[in-house]
Amino acid sequence: MKKLIILAFIGCSLFAKAQQEPQYTLNQFNSNLQINPAYAGAHDDASISLRYRKQWVGYTGSPSTVCFNGESKIIKQRLALGLTVTGDWIGIQQSTTADLSIASQLRLGDKSTLSVGIKLGVEFLKSDFSKLTNVNLTDPLYNTNSTVFMPYAGFGFLFFTKKLYIGFAVPQVVSFENVSPESKIIKPHYFLYGGYRVVLSKDFELRPALLGKYVAAAPFEADIALDAWFKGMVGLGVSYRTMDALSFMVKARFGNFYISYAYDMTLSAMKSYNSGSHEIYLGFEFGKKSSLDRKQNNRYF
Repeated sequence: MKKLIILAFIGCSLFAKAQQEPQYTLNQFNSNLQINPAYAGAHDDASISLRYRKQWVGYTGSPSTVCFNGESKIIKQRLALGLTVTGDWIGIQQSTTADLSIASQLRLGDKSTLSVGIKLGVEFLKSDFSKLTNVNLTDPLYNTNSTVFMPYAGFGFLFFTKKLYIGFAVPQVVSFENVSPESKIIKPHYFLYGGYRVVLSKDFELRPALLGKYVAAAPFEADIALDAWFKGMVGLGVSYRTMDALSFMVKARFGNFYISYAYDMTLSAMKSYNSGSHEIYLGFEFGKKSSLDRKQNNRYF
């Protein structure tokens, strides 16, 4: 049993090196600043959000993630800023990242906008080898708990109208680590995503969305999601993550507040070792409470 636990920790560590970006299910609901700096200022009102995710409940060393986002226009249509702070725990590793997003929007007409952004940040990575068993902690490889400091930079693009959005981002396209290229911990992650509003009636609409993710040394992954909304206030959704999970989502808006919950049912070989994943999202939009239709036209992505 101890050997199995050791292998699990090692597997988690290797997975973290191949794919550092945390996994999320609630990707449609005013939350894309985490992966795309171009999201900052994409809407008139500033917003803040807090997200918590617990993955693979019941599995020792499974990932836990807490993330704060805040964004606002600084100069209308010219400059916007965003702040993201994330804490991620997996196996024996703890990662803390903080980054600043800088974005600018270009109106392409009365109905469409192109936003371009860059992301500048730093990641602190720490490994606690005391959690391992059956290893010699006097070995220099295991007897240090020092923190690795890794600055990084990324970029992103976002095109949107009142009914459509398409985004592409590489949040950590380059890192400034004091190691050889083959020893770098941060690997570029590529995100391509989009969504559309299908208005069925005054009260009902569907919101399909697709998110593709790729990083070297890991399989391509896609999240295929569909939300059904009633009066722009209550939404029910389902999502499929390729080779991984089937997710069920509940979302709601109360005035300027947003809240949502997702449950992931594991479909991969990991399903025998956990009872699924849970994710909670809380958001708040500043500014006056304007018409419901305007906010729901584009604030959902």
